[in-house]
Amino acid sequence: MNTAAGEVGGRQAPGEWSAAESVVINRAVQNAPSVHNSRPWSLALRGRSAELRERPTLLVQHDPEGRDRRISCGAALANLVLAIRSLRWTAEVEFGSSSGLVTATVTATGRADPSEAERRRGAAVLDRWSCRRPFDGPGLPASTLDVLLEAIAAPGVTGRWVSGADEALGVARLLTYAGRVFRGNADYQRELSSWTTVTGDGLRREGLGERGLAAVGLTTGRTRLPDEHVLSARIQREAVLLVGSGADGPAEQIRVGSAVEQTWLEATARGLVVSVMTQPLHLAEVRSGLAAGLGFPGMPQVMMRFGRLAESVDER
Repeated sequence: MNTAAGEVGGRQAPGEWSAAESVVINRAVQNAPSVHNSRPWSLALRGRSAELRERPTLLVQHDPEGRDRRISCGAALANLVLAIRSLRWTAEVEFGSSSGLVTATVTATGRADPSEAERRRGAAVLDRWSCRRPFDGPGLPASTLDVLLEAIAAPGVTGRWVSGADEALGVARLLTYAGRVFRGNADYQRELSSWTTVTGDGLRREGLGERGLAAVGLTTGRTRLPDEHVLSARIQREAVLLVGSGADGPAEQIRVGSAVEQTWLEATARGLVVSVMTQPLHLAEVRSGLAAGLGFPGMPQVMMRFGRLAESVDER
């Protein structure tokens, strides 16, 4: 898969990454979003290649199949490619596996200027953050929705906006159902609490959404789950995008994570705030319900919220 744009020099790029280039690459990967801020990957720079390797995390209750882990690795891969492109190198991506874990090797084979979209998204890497507060309404203009949907485009990846009152209510019912399931799971709550920190690595306590739409994205024992009709109204005031893949293997989950990060960075570059929800989609009945209710052509993997930050909004 060739992710580079522009003219390629033709010969194999000689030498190794310079110290300055290594700093740019490592910083970009370090700033990728990840499940519980666990950064479930390792990065090795060799010659003009960079190998990203999936690393297991101890999330038995939250992520038993490693779905969020691989989506996180996909986000890191997107940042890795954008960093290499920002250095005016091509970025050839090859996937592999080792001991059941996915690896992605990105190789610079020649010089090529980044595209405008790559420049814009690469510049947003350090500004991207996850906002679980309410967003300001009304929704985003159609032209912005089209740009964000275009940014999600990648081989095997599909995106679909939640649209209209009926769809919003159907999604709200599935999300509140998932919230009740996870709030009542004592083992899940113990694991979530063990990853929650005030400062440092781990899931930041202030990052937990305890009300509104974010409350059903990551539900704690303190969460006040919203009424499904209130939640439906909030979905209609925000821009909610369902992202999925045709298949549900490790490589597809990596590609979804990469596409999600590309779209997240595009939104950040345009002054929008974003949050991502995956936890409700760990329940097979929620995934199948979303696919059936929205006519989604594939396996739902991630739900994204886009908007502008509200100064003061009722968070019920």
